Amino acid sequence: MELTKDKSLAVLTKDQLQGSMPKKFRHNVTDEMITFINSTEGDEFRDIYKENLIGFAGVIESGRYKMLDYINAVKFVSYKLIGDSNTIAYAKTFPDRYQRLVDKNTPMKTISSFSTAYNKGDLVHRILERTLVPIHILNMDIHQEAINTQADLMRTAKSETVRQKAAECLIMQLKAPEASKIEVDVTYNNSSIDELRETTRALAQQQLKMIQSGAVTAEHIAHSDIIAKRRDTVETEYEEISNENS
Repeated sequence: MELTKDKSLAVLTKDQLQGSMPKKFRHNVTDEMITFINSTEGDEFRDIYKENLIGFAGVIESGRYKMLDYINAVKFVSYKLIGDSNTIAYAKTFPDRYQRLVDKNTPMKTISSFSTAYNKGDLVHRILERTLVPIHILNMDIHQEAINTQADLMRTAKSETVRQKAAECLIMQLKAPEASKIEVDVTYNNSSIDELRETTRALAQQQLKMIQSGAVTAEHIAHSDIIAKRRDTVETEYEEISNENS
């Protein structure tokens, strides 16, 4: 069976690029940009470039970037990903700018400093971060090889100390993940505390007046339950329920 090349990205359409962009940036995609992208030389590189434009689109939402800056930065990073140096990637991304520097007899050291500075720019840096493979994924094979070695030492080493150390290492590496702890954030607002203070103060004043008027005794107050009924006013209405009636 003959394998055919996937031509799904042979030509990047305006709808494809707009669809990958955060919503607020979609209107910034122009026909001129699409023409510029599709005119990139080299079929293989053009496919990589288009895939990266779509794949890294989320980066543009994390800062104040222009669409053209994003398109150029992805192109620069794409050249670096296939092995080009900063200076070569810079020259390919900005051929007119590079040619002007050459025409002015700008020393190569200076041109190199320009490309290095561009490489350190925030937008390029954010895109490059997306291309990095986490170290534990990149070295999965080495990690497994180390575990296999420890297992072999645990079984075959002549030294009891070596076997013990290998076993301890495997116990640590192969133990089941610990259950996640759920942390509850208990918060309060000052208005609730202030309201509680005012309510308590109002209750104490009301009880004092009732005692002074002879309506109730202090013992009755001490042994009664309180139910507070909130009204749509600043004050609170209280109802005392004697334990005898409960």
